[in-house]
Amino acid sequence: MLIGTEKKPKGPKIKTGRIIEKNLSETKLLFVAPKTKDPFSSLKNWEKESDFLDIYDSNLFQILETCDKTGEKRTFASHHVARAYSNIWEFRGLPILQGYCGHIIFLIDIVKVEGLPINESLFDNRVLAKEAYRTFEFVKLNDLHRGHSDDPLDFTPYRWPTYLGPINSQWLAKNKRDWLYFEDQPLISDSETVTWHTAIDDNYYLSCSFVISRSARNAGNAYRIEQRVPRDNFLALMHKIMDSLTLDLNPKAAARRAQVQAQPGASDKPILTCTPEQVEEAKHVLYMWSGRGYEEPGKSRDDDHRANPEDVAAFIEERIKPRPLPNSYPPGELLKLEQQPT
Repeated sequence: MLIGTEKKPKGPKIKTGRIIEKNLSETKLLFVAPKTKDPFSSLKNWEKESDFLDIYDSNLFQILETCDKTGEKRTFASHHVARAYSNIWEFRGLPILQGYCGHIIFLIDIVKVEGLPINESLFDNRVLAKEAYRTFEFVKLNDLHRGHSDDPLDFTPYRWPTYLGPINSQWLAKNKRDWLYFEDQPLISDSETVTWHTAIDDNYYLSCSFVISRSARNAGNAYRIEQRVPRDNFLALMHKIMDSLTLDLNPKAAARRAQVQAQPGASDKPILTCTPEQVEEAKHVLYMWSGRGYEEPGKSRDDDHRANPEDVAAFIEERIKPRPLPNSYPPGELLKLEQQPT
């Protein structure tokens, strides 16, 4: 593809990428990544992480923190994170007419889980899924924002979810390694995340996150961008990177994994999903924001520019359908984990 379009934005070519190697306490991580293409800055702020990381050095980690849309800062004391890799790639449409159509940020994090019961290990797939969900819940599901009503006399302080998920949860085999995969659906803006998880020790797991942001004129919300810039080319780059990725556990971790996986139920493939209540709330939130940053042709600026609520509901129903990927395992038991109140 010589030039991109809004429907097929052009990103970097994986065949021109470089081999990236990371040594995580003798656990070897290798993958191919294109050179950085930052659409916002010429400063080289990416790929600054060391190629040699001692995951057993507590000074390497920081407590997981986030700030939600209301400005509230939150910390997750049991989960500590160390960044192993970061990069960004721009996607572009037709020159001048469309230009910037979005970008992907690729992040590899080592997550250390403290306080696990002595009889639990992240090499047990159920435990890994539970802890991956807890991280997702903290970062995404508990990211609430101020909602609103069509009634000008309704002063209720609504707190709405910013994301819906996990979506399309499944286990995949990649280069002799099993990964827990899931996505989220943004309900306001255009930024979504696809995350891959695999254990590298009893208390440590690797998280590969692809943060996808799409952009187009007159499409300033999570619903309208769907009609303008497909996610296909963004996901294609993600899959090419993950297809190139190999992970070789150090001998001690490999032996421990084999020991744990041999236990009854430890190699099962439990999946995660959102609840019916979360789905219905997401339909309402996505509809209420579907006029944000958007003007319907032929309407005046003061008109209601929101989408048809039935169309929004149909989009959500389609979005949450399972879409098995190549080398995915048959879906296992649905792991029912209740969202903790914020």
